[in-house]
Amino acid sequence: MKVLKKMLIGAAWGVLAAVLVWLLTHYVAKDLFYAYEAKTYDWRIKKKFEPKPTIDDIIVVDIDARANQLLGKYSQWPRTYHSQIVDFLHKAGAMAIGLDIIYDKDIWHPDQDVQFVKTVRNAGNVYTAVYFAQADSDNWRPVMKSEPKGFDASRFYYTLPPEADAVFPREDRFESEFIDLLNASRGVGNVNFTADVDGVIRRINLFTNFNHHLYPTLGFKIFMDAIGTDSLHYDLKNSFLELYRQGSLLTKIPVDDHGNMLINWAGPFKSFRYISFYDVLKAKERHLPPEIFKNRIVLLGTSLPGLFDLRSVPFQSAFPGVEIHANILYTLFTQNFITKMKSNTTFLLLVLIGIVLGAILIFTRPLVSYLTIILSGIAYVIVVTIIFFESNYWIEIVAPLVTIVVAFSFVYVYRYVTEEKNKRFIRSAFSHFVTKSVVDELLAKPDKIKLGGEKKICTVLFSDVAGFTTISENLEPEELVQLLNEYLTEMTNIVFKYDGMLDKYEGDAIMAVFGAPIARGNHAYQACATAIEMQERLVSMREQWHKQGKPELRVRIGINTGPMVVGNMGSETRFDYTVMGDSVNLGARLEPANKIYGTYIMIGDGTYQMAKDLIIARPLDLLRVKGKTKPVQVYELMGLMERGANDEMMRIIDLFRKGFELYLQQNWDEAMNYFQQVLTIRPDDGPSKTYIQRCQIFKENPPGETWDGVYSMKTK
Repeated sequence: MKVLKKMLIGAAWGVLAAVLVWLLTHYVAKDLFYAYEAKTYDWRIKKKFEPKPTIDDIIVVDIDARANQLLGKYSQWPRTYHSQIVDFLHKAGAMAIGLDIIYDKDIWHPDQDVQFVKTVRNAGNVYTAVYFAQADSDNWRPVMKSEPKGFDASRFYYTLPPEADAVFPREDRFESEFIDLLNASRGVGNVNFTADVDGVIRRINLFTNFNHHLYPTLGFKIFMDAIGTDSLHYDLKNSFLELYRQGSLLTKIPVDDHGNMLINWAGPFKSFRYISFYDVLKAKERHLPPEIFKNRIVLLGTSLPGLFDLRSVPFQSAFPGVEIHANILYTLFTQNFITKMKSNTTFLLLVLIGIVLGAILIFTRPLVSYLTIILSGIAYVIVVTIIFFESNYWIEIVAPLVTIVVAFSFVYVYRYVTEEKNKRFIRSAFSHFVTKSVVDELLAKPDKIKLGGEKKICTVLFSDVAGFTTISENLEPEELVQLLNEYLTEMTNIVFKYDGMLDKYEGDAIMAVFGAPIARGNHAYQACATAIEMQERLVSMREQWHKQGKPELRVRIGINTGPMVVGNMGSETRFDYTVMGDSVNLGARLEPANKIYGTYIMIGDGTYQMAKDLIIARPLDLLRVKGKTKPVQVYELMGLMERGANDEMMRIIDLFRKGFELYLQQNWDEAMNYFQQVLTIRPDDGPSKTYIQRCQIFKENPPGETWDGVYSMKTK
């Protein structure tokens, strides 16, 4: 009886662990844990790739570096090139031609547009791209209540029942402007990609909802026409999109609750036949046989980084969007769909794991328990990986593994509590993952031993070595480690000097937090003082490195102050004391933003407002970082008030401020005059050089009366 009771207690703790992990991974910190789970999915995708011949049924005509070199800059190509390509592919017998390009009207050569439209209409098998977006009131891009005037929408959209209509993502704006070209096409397909929370594209919305009209993605539209689809049905209960022809079911496509289909990737980059745009355009002189396109689906797109159509996918951080469409077509035509275990089934799996492990671990000794959870975790990963390889069935890995660890922890916490060893458990468990000061605080306040944390106003500092990749390539591993250790030691000591908390190292990068876990003074000022002293210490270190023949490191620093969540982030048994939130993300963006202006310390407005009486800084710009719609005021940190400022520095700040005000007023010539005066004092002043260049550009191409002076970063 005692054995059964003990077993039930262990099982109960296991069930509790499963429930908590379920709530954490699927509700409380859903995005965080999904990002980890998605990485295990990516690993399975990559491991599944097998060497195989290039797929010829789908051909990519690539606007590549070769075409850009031989034909000149892409933006200067005449529209006739595209007309010739479409005409050639049509005459070669291509089954369908998908143009993964958003074409704008050529206002300088309208006759070429007329010919292009005529060519597309005559071909009769061309599919063009449309793009949808959310409204952006900050940039005067209001909600559109209908498709653009003249667009023959009824030819291209689909209608599903209202309950299905609500499933697909709704967009506010129809951004494609070349309406005559769209109308001349056999079909249009949207080229919107919706990435997961970690920025990786793993699935595709089969439809985008605009004005309660459903527009299929480009590859899906080509597929539907290829198999002769004339009607659709959305099975909400079982999450299937069904395609019909004359009442007969053609296929059932598994989708998630948001109408997304997981893409079953054919392989790495260029798994499909790639042919340069140049070779197709010059097919005759290149002796390119037209028959290779016969009865093939041809997609026209680009792999050029400069044309901004590279996306992050499970196996590559910069993957051409056109090949994503090719993979969508590949998934649909092969009918080799990937499905994910449903949420409620995953919950039952976690409960089962918790019950079994809890009932076992309640009896086992520590060493046996460790071996049990390690072996069970390994066995689980192997089994679900084999299932994925054999049946394309995605079963979660992270939540079950966390459940194993949490169930173990719960059972052993219970056992320690019953033995009155709670304090020893806390110290031994947490000392491995956080600094001594954090451990001491947790021991003093045990209520902080939980997932998540508290919202506080703190300051984050991000630093990164400029050009470190190049430096590392020119050093032996031992030399690189020695140099990095020397640098990180000095910088970390400065962080500690000003009561900062070292959050993490990422290679040569440092992330530090001021004001957590305990605030001591003005943390914004402390972060600024740290940055100033870091740069000063680097000056002397560079002199020493120069004498030793070592690379001379230069560091960019970004600082931001604002509300952020501070606390233990991770699972119940393993976590880090860290900070998260928009203010943290902005700080991370400010560090690389220095490169734009030739500065080395950039601070956000929150930091400036909190420390402005203690620091010397100049307004730098109104900056909109990638991923944000609202601009932020940023400053260059130049010194500390306690040390004073010389006349030269104050003169530079005054001249630059006047130039910046005139720049915002679009008074380009007078603004450049002030920036030139700064350069006479400091010839290497990066911000002044940057604004002179901008003024020259805007002088030739005025931004217009609606310009708000905001500069938008295009990269992270």
